[in-house]
Amino acid sequence: MIQIFISILGLAIGSFLNVCIYCIPREDLSIYSPRRSFCPECNESIAIYDNIPLLSYLILGGKCRKCKTKISVIYPLVEVVTAILFLVMYYKFGKSGKTLELIHALIFVSVLIPIFVIDAQHLIIPNTISIVGLSLGILIVGLTAYYSQDLDYLRDRLIGFVLGGLSLGLIAIIGSAIMRKKAMGMGDVKLMALIGLYLGAFPALPLVIGLSAFGGALIGTILISTGKKSRQSPIPYGPFIAGAAVIVLLWGDMLWEKYLQLAGWN
Repeated sequence: MIQIFISILGLAIGSFLNVCIYCIPREDLSIYSPRRSFCPECNESIAIYDNIPLLSYLILGGKCRKCKTKISVIYPLVEVVTAILFLVMYYKFGKSGKTLELIHALIFVSVLIPIFVIDAQHLIIPNTISIVGLSLGILIVGLTAYYSQDLDYLRDRLIGFVLGGLSLGLIAIIGSAIMRKKAMGMGDVKLMALIGLYLGAFPALPLVIGLSAFGGALIGTILISTGKKSRQSPIPYGPFIAGAAVIVLLWGDMLWEKYLQLAGWN
């Protein structure tokens, strides 16, 4: 069944994304070297049979076979979330025969997942991921515009790329001036430009900005009120932008219609 294939593909891609999540933020590592995965605690190479996405984690009880150190739950979680999102994208786009839209969606979420985790863990959005995401985005947008012969689609995506970067860049400048400290990093600005390229300018960008701002304010308030963060603690914004982008990808049109109805404009 195609659903099983999509699920296995999602798990495999999730496993690769785990490599990116671990290696890219570390200057002494890359996704190419070392060639085999290793335990961060004992540095022993992980055997192929212990590196099967999700299954190996369950068989090993979440521990390294050599040193018995606990393996972070982030690894299987990334694999499972990737598989679930791949399935959701298949049901949203693939079942209706929209092959290019399905590929577009799978690439998009595969770029957003490592951005989400890395920014949450390290407070950075690596340029490497932004550049790869931008390159793949230009390719898939170009192919879609070519095969559909839709210049309006291409124009909307290019405008989205420009406005996405400009809008969040302006918010960053104004926010920094008001708070008298850095409001957000350039990684967030580049991420919003990337999202504009994949989703287009309107209504995607207003929705992503609104949802991410609401989510960031809500979670930030909860963390501060529970004492887990102080008002001076940095809170990564990238995960909220990435999460909002996935929501808009799946339900953006419906959310915009609901908003127009509530505002009395429809």
